[in-house]
Amino acid sequence: MAIVVSHLGPDFDALARAALRQLPLADIVELRLDLIGDPGEERLRSFVQAAKKPVIVSVHGTESQGAFAGSVDEHCAILQTAARAGCAFVDVDWSLALELGELENPRCHRIVSRHDFSGTPKDLATFEEEVRAVLGEGDLIKLVTLAHDAADGLRLLRYLRGARGGMIAFCAGEAGQFTRALCPMFGSAFTYAAPATMLSEPSAPLTAPGQLRVNDLRGLLPPSGVHPGTAVFAVVGKSVLGSFSPHVHGMALKTAQLDAVFVALQTGDFQACLELMDDACFRGLAVTAPHKQMASELAKARDSFCEKSGAANTLVRDGKGWRAFNSDALAVKEVLERVWPFHLQKQQRVGLGGGPLLAGSKALILGAGGAARAAAWALSELGAEVSVAARRMEAARALAKELRATPIEWAKLREHPYEILVQATPVGSDMETSQGAMECVIPPEWILPRTLVIDSVYRPVRTQLLLAATKLGCTAVPGAEWFVRQATHQFQWFTNTSPSDAVLRAAFENALTAQKR
Repeated sequence: MAIVVSHLGPDFDALARAALRQLPLADIVELRLDLIGDPGEERLRSFVQAAKKPVIVSVHGTESQGAFAGSVDEHCAILQTAARAGCAFVDVDWSLALELGELENPRCHRIVSRHDFSGTPKDLATFEEEVRAVLGEGDLIKLVTLAHDAADGLRLLRYLRGARGGMIAFCAGEAGQFTRALCPMFGSAFTYAAPATMLSEPSAPLTAPGQLRVNDLRGLLPPSGVHPGTAVFAVVGKSVLGSFSPHVHGMALKTAQLDAVFVALQTGDFQACLELMDDACFRGLAVTAPHKQMASELAKARDSFCEKSGAANTLVRDGKGWRAFNSDALAVKEVLERVWPFHLQKQQRVGLGGGPLLAGSKALILGAGGAARAAAWALSELGAEVSVAARRMEAARALAKELRATPIEWAKLREHPYEILVQATPVGSDMETSQGAMECVIPPEWILPRTLVIDSVYRPVRTQLLLAATKLGCTAVPGAEWFVRQATHQFQWFTNTSPSDAVLRAAFENALTAQKR
């Protein structure tokens, strides 16, 4: 695979210096001259000789959402100059390919590109064939579409797998970001990245929406890059682009020296994505809100936790299809087993002894989604009397009926007694709302003092709920503990190996530190 690092700027000398500083991270260097125009053949030749790596020159105008405002003749003249200067490739929009014609230097090849920033066409075959109609001998074809949903990116990758050779293809947009990491596996000749952020220097601009910086892209990939046999794991949900899962699982995969990559698939249509992941390279999925119930329903087989809770947060491919597991349930159970004795000691209380760990205790769950289902199962298994509250009373009643719990009206929460409070909604996460961590799922005065409070939200580590609970003398357990424990089980199911607990926790801390920068 080859990674192209694309550089854009208004001054050629500054652009050239920046590109040369980043040479160790690039297999191929692209100079975007949209804002510069023609720098002259000699300056381009000097850069090519200094780079000692293949160089692409592109000049994108409005036809491909670039900034070049010159005429078609000026556009084509710049590309011919780049060819004479010794560049390995020039990138020309398909609408200008006939005007450009053959290059004056036959050792330079054309990349004939087509961009669709309105979406990903349903008919990709026609989209490609219209470009191939203007190709010349030795040309590469480059297709870039916008992904509104991960399903768009998966559809493009599946098309790429069966396409003719000499193609570069991936999706723009945040929802298509994962295709930039995976496209070489499916036959793309190149993938593109933005310059890395350098210490004490301002960040270079992204040259396309959803573009990854080259250091972040290389951080996702195995040390030797990806190939058709590389295993793909992913976190799948409606709001996962800020998820820590790719970083945490990715670090564990690297430590275990496995040929695998972990990406984020942001989708509102889980079933469509699952159907599009028919390539054997897709080995395992970490499923998050709001798709946990559907993941369980669509699986060919389920573990006992999924059967009882009706939700799955992990899918693993085997010869018969997808098998469903629930590491949330195991994680909550493990957290309770570890924390409850500590909580009793802190509150100078004594457990019943001789029976289930939580026998005689009352637990209240906030939420009615997959995480709430897992928590309800774990609490029941340990002997607690479980109540469920959700903003939609019908959702609380439905979950309570399934799991033999008691539904509680949200407005009456303040009057309801409990010893254990489990917050199983996204509220309080800085990934969910504009206010993010400013929100508390319930008014702080509704929290009962000296109780055990467990949050499912892991970023920020200290949510407003936990901060308020701590002030009331509660034992406050952050979602980070839940996250790391469930990730441990997922990794075991994905790879049949046990991850290092220290590595997972260090990776989580590193992701948290990077987020704060």
